[in-house]
Amino acid sequence: MKRFLLAICVALLSAGAFAQDYYYSEEPESGDWGVGFGFNLGFGAGVTNFGIHVPRLQYYFAPRVRAELAFNYYFKAKETIDWNVDLDIHPYVIPMKYGMHVYPVVGLALWHRHINVIDDNFFRVGANIGAGFQYDITENIYANLQYKYMITNDFGHSVLNLGITYRF
Repeated sequence: MKRFLLAICVALLSAGAFAQDYYYSEEPESGDWGVGFGFNLGFGAGVTNFGIHVPRLQYYFAPRVRAELAFNYYFKAKETIDWNVDLDIHPYVIPMKYGMHVYPVVGLALWHRHINVIDDNFFRVGANIGAGFQYDITENIYANLQYKYMITNDFGHSVLNLGITYRF
């Protein structure tokens, strides 16, 4: 009998916890801006390295359409130092329940690599393609997890990004 009553109490508490209204964040408006920072894990093209992206600037063309300009710097790994500038479009930020969103990523990238061993530099221009996940912490602050693959004429480079952005 005690187990039965305990099971009923747990079921009622669980039902109460999940009976909340769905949380939807306030829609951004055309002309809104966002600024953020984050951490990167870049892999491919013979090197895996960690990095940061500061700043990340976003501009909303429409409530669910935005452009993003980001500068990414990768710390030294295997005697190479990388950095790149991305100009991406998130053509449709799809709202889900509880302040979560998913979005596709398409864009352009300028990638620079310096190899210390042979003192060589090279630039590549490429295309970005990927997807992202966004969670609204507050109406103006959100966290994101994003994966992009940069395609160049001779090789590709993957980037996994974790960041936070303030929208104003």
